[in-house]
Amino acid sequence: MKPTAILSEAWRDIATGAARALACATILTVIAVAVATFDLTGILALQHESRQWVDSAAAIHIISGGKQIDSASCASLTRATGTTRNDGGATPIQAAGALRAAGEITLTAMPAAPLDAWQATPGFADVLGIGVTQQTRPGVWISSQLARTLHVREGDDLATTRGRMHVSAVFAWPDDSRDQRLAYAVVSPVPAGSARQWDECWATIDPANPDAEDLLNTTAIAVPGAAPATQVKQANTMLGTDPDLAGRYRGRATRIMLVVIPVAAFAIALAAVRARRIEIADDLHMGLPRGGILTTIALETFAWTLPAVLAASAVSYLVAAWAGGRANALTLTEIQLPALAAALVTAQIGAAMGVTSIRDRQLFAFFKNRQ
Repeated sequence: MKPTAILSEAWRDIATGAARALACATILTVIAVAVATFDLTGILALQHESRQWVDSAAAIHIISGGKQIDSASCASLTRATGTTRNDGGATPIQAAGALRAAGEITLTAMPAAPLDAWQATPGFADVLGIGVTQQTRPGVWISSQLARTLHVREGDDLATTRGRMHVSAVFAWPDDSRDQRLAYAVVSPVPAGSARQWDECWATIDPANPDAEDLLNTTAIAVPGAAPATQVKQANTMLGTDPDLAGRYRGRATRIMLVVIPVAAFAIALAAVRARRIEIADDLHMGLPRGGILTTIALETFAWTLPAVLAASAVSYLVAAWAGGRANALTLTEIQLPALAAALVTAQIGAAMGVTSIRDRQLFAFFKNRQ
């Protein structure tokens, strides 16, 4: 068959409904959207747990030791490599900063209730989630709990016995079982090189990683006659010590469900061809080459699988954007693309198997047994 004849035949079959393109595309789209949405629901649930993990300060790990922490080593943790996940990918510590006690600060309005004073290296701002714009003007950091108690906000000044202190940042620190030492305290950022020995090193490790946690021990300095630095602990253990979200993502049950999409495409294509077995057997009986028939059926199959895949991808993106935000939608949609792309291939395999299973000698049997 000439290419023009093949294209013409495929077009007529699609336009007249003989190829059942609309029905096949609709069925595949519904199945693909249902399966993809089911998988997206599972992924979004894991992402919600991940956000809870970070928001609750469970990702913050602390090593303590009075005057036994090297601030330079603590700051360099964010550049450390070699911390690995189970899949071998690099997982650097996202933020790290040193902290040390600095006595007490007494507010002139609360002379009977002094606040703990802490000093922190600049990297500690990233641990607390303080942005760069909040550090443009020198000042102190206070927690959201203390800010509500004092009825102050960023940009206000605190009158203390040490003079007025500008509040340059208010960091979220709710009372949710996390370490409450910073809840009613004033944190003053100081240059990292102002002193070598600090009391604590805090680091944000997300996802949880035992190898990365062990790196905090490298910040400890051995001091003769002093007890060694305590082992690493979490700022909040309410949600456990290791949710293994990465492992649960890779082993999620909904991931297996994605196989349904290419399998469904195969079954739909095979069924669509078998429904036309009399027509195909008749074409073979009249001497049309099987290769030409295969090419025609392949074009017709592609004509309904491609729109179905594109429609399912678009719906998946919209669902992901609605449930998880537009910034996250593209990444979530890409997770579904391999299964959707595989449907294009398996549909062609199903159509080809359907055509090759039909023989011209079966024409009269097909005609006799038609319903």
